[in-house]
Amino acid sequence: MKQPGVLILPAAYDCMSARIVEKVGCKAVFLSPGMTCDAQLSMPNIGLSTSSELINCAKYMANSVNIPLIMGADDGFGSALAAYRTTQEAIGAGVAGIIISDQINLIPVKTPHNLAEVVPRDEYLGKIGAVLEARNKKDKDFIIVARIDAGATMGDEEVIIRAKACVKLGVDMILPHAVPFESKFKQKDKEGLSRFYKLLGAPDVLIWWGMAPQGFTAKDCEDIEAKVWVPPASPMDAVKKVLFDVYQEVRDTGNYTPLKGVTLDKDFSKHLRGKEFWRELEKKYVE
Repeated sequence: MKQPGVLILPAAYDCMSARIVEKVGCKAVFLSPGMTCDAQLSMPNIGLSTSSELINCAKYMANSVNIPLIMGADDGFGSALAAYRTTQEAIGAGVAGIIISDQINLIPVKTPHNLAEVVPRDEYLGKIGAVLEARNKKDKDFIIVARIDAGATMGDEEVIIRAKACVKLGVDMILPHAVPFESKFKQKDKEGLSRFYKLLGAPDVLIWWGMAPQGFTAKDCEDIEAKVWVPPASPMDAVKKVLFDVYQEVRDTGNYTPLKGVTLDKDFSKHLRGKEFWRELEKKYVE
């Protein structure tokens, strides 16, 4: 996080996708709760997954790679006490950082696009305080990201107030996720976002790029002094399409024709699974 430039942080949903993120050369990977809920439970991301389900996925994913994994944790799965425990569990699972939102985790969840409901400011700051204490007791290098959705219903000023209070408490990064429909900073263009991020404290305060125009790139994020860029497109969409086509062909024709440009070389697949490592270990201790 202290290195110059923007950190490209692709979202992953299982061990294989996380390992591919590492293999292509990315320095860190993001566990998306929505994508994980989709892949592991095949359920909508409306607050149905539990803390233990997400932590288990995070543990397997973190253990499958040698790069840091940062996970989204919604509202911390409950009160300040629940968020404290979620943070401790995430650290124990080998996760490098966690995102805690000020949204109320309702079913159905109300996203920033349809006016997210958020907890009162003091309640959120209390939760962040509990998360920071859990971090400081276990691993002071663990990253805490404060995701602030209050902007959708309360406007720019409330986001700025909450962000500055979180930074004062000791969070490492701010994620201003929900953009007011009538933002006075015109947060739908680079100039407006740049002015808004400066008020949040950028570049001295690390900013995780949140809601922004379609087609916003990592270079755009760097230009406005945001620190982290998560590609907005979900790789799950591509995976679903390929799998649907494969299974549909098998069902309709009783045959399978490898998809052009999709079938991986066997040696590459072995390398991706780390077979060389296990083979060398076998030679050393078994044969």
